[in-house]
Amino acid sequence: MNVSSKFMILRELQILTSLDNSEVEQLADKVQLVQFKKGQPIYLSDAAIDQVYILFKGSAKLGVQVTGEREIIRGIIHSGEIFGENIFNTRKRQEYAVCLEDSRVFTIPVSHYQLLLTSNAGFRNAIIEYMMHNVSVLRKRIHNYMFYNAQRRIIEFIKDLTEKTGRKLVNGEYLVHHKMNHLAIANSTDTSRQTVARVLNELKSMSLISYSDRRPSKIIVRPSLFAVN
Repeated sequence: MNVSSKFMILRELQILTSLDNSEVEQLADKVQLVQFKKGQPIYLSDAAIDQVYILFKGSAKLGVQVTGEREIIRGIIHSGEIFGENIFNTRKRQEYAVCLEDSRVFTIPVSHYQLLLTSNAGFRNAIIEYMMHNVSVLRKRIHNYMFYNAQRRIIEFIKDLTEKTGRKLVNGEYLVHHKMNHLAIANSTDTSRQTVARVLNELKSMSLISYSDRRPSKIIVRPSLFAVN
């Protein structure tokens, strides 16, 4: 992809709206657009921090391995979001990033990212605001873990996912294509795979959600789910 094509894409990204055209053009000259397959790592834990990333198309998870197949998923990255942006308190990655589907990712050299942070106050403030939002998401997750049971944590997870990525249908329902298996949802809600399967079946039997057994990663979420407390 040439510089002008990358410029057109980058110019439309919300996280880069504070950059002027000359800054976006310089960024387009520095970034690479890399393709990743489903399940392929974008970076690994303890890797040197030499790039910052913007997801152009696809989705990815940020996780920390605990034991065996057990992992803690710190967050799900969707198209247009920046990640690996925290370069301030360590020289190595504290988590890994793995694609949930075939994805295309812009890689930004850390040196140019640092230049943008120091030269553009608007961009610096946008990154700080984004990082603070991520902190608030983690605080909410800790709150949910402390005060909600497993069913409520899974319900809150579906609500958040619907608000963030759901596509509203003409009948008022939402289509959520989350690309996650039961284990990934369990690791995002501090529950177990078996609990996720049970709760999703219960919500389906209550007509709060709907999904096909052949395509469980696509869920229809009904407005009535948001009334569940």
